[in-house]
Amino acid sequence: MKRIVLAIALVALFAVPAVAQNVNVNVDGLLVGAFTDLSGEDSSFSTFSVLDWDYSNIALSASVGDKVAVTYRLGLDDFVAGETPYTREAYVSLLNVAPAISAIKVGEFTFPFGAQEWFGYYKSDVTYITATGTGVGIDGSFAPIDYKLAVMNPTDLNGNDSYAQGTDKPIWAKVSTDLGVVNAGVSYVKQGDSNSLGVDAAFDAGIVGVKAEYITTNNFFGDDLKLIFAGATVPVSGPLSVFAKYYNVSGDITGDALAFGADYAITSNAVLRIEHINDDNDIWAPTGTEAQLRVSF
Repeated sequence: MKRIVLAIALVALFAVPAVAQNVNVNVDGLLVGAFTDLSGEDSSFSTFSVLDWDYSNIALSASVGDKVAVTYRLGLDDFVAGETPYTREAYVSLLNVAPAISAIKVGEFTFPFGAQEWFGYYKSDVTYITATGTGVGIDGSFAPIDYKLAVMNPTDLNGNDSYAQGTDKPIWAKVSTDLGVVNAGVSYVKQGDSNSLGVDAAFDAGIVGVKAEYITTNNFFGDDLKLIFAGATVPVSGPLSVFAKYYNVSGDITGDALAFGADYAITSNAVLRIEHINDDNDIWAPTGTEAQLRVSF
């Protein structure tokens, strides 16, 4: 509660004197309506995707000139089932601090580890961490290399693990480069005796888009794991495209899963998705099918 009050105070601190200045306000987020039919479970409707591990959320950002920005993101995981909306992110960014530092973040935020397939905001049955916590982050660039660094609390505002269990603060780092058609990155996180190293790459040539990720973990909740993700999207005709995604875990936990489906773009920001997953080992989600309406803004 104290942290939420602090975030509100920071918003007020910057918003009040900004009235007479150059203020830009932006609203963004993702709304998901999903009907899910999984093996061994009752069919259900929710405002998050079980197969993609994507959660409805909405964020309000306000920037004061080109020096200060404030962001507040509200989680709407499943309010249709009576779940209470919650603070997912609340932070202040100091912008254009130095030639090699584009932003310094202070507050509650999510670190974009790798491709954010295995390590992201509650991704997969195997990892299931938030990569979120209250701390300090630095974004910057030494062209053509971009970097991100962060130190945060071991749990987020809701008491869930940021990375591995423990009282040590996780340290996050990422370097990446965007070469247009191809972009790639290397990510690292360490918390006490636990650490993970990830490599990711994405390729988009218009006729096909490919994304891949490989992560090794050491003492991650007591397990040493190797995590693989590979996905591809192919346009078919007009607003229709098809996709496939493969997940693999080896080490102290083993298994793989294959998901495939189709997207139909109703508008530039509204998509209908049909997706099926085969996952006999339950490493990602139970075997089943999901129909989604996804609206991003």
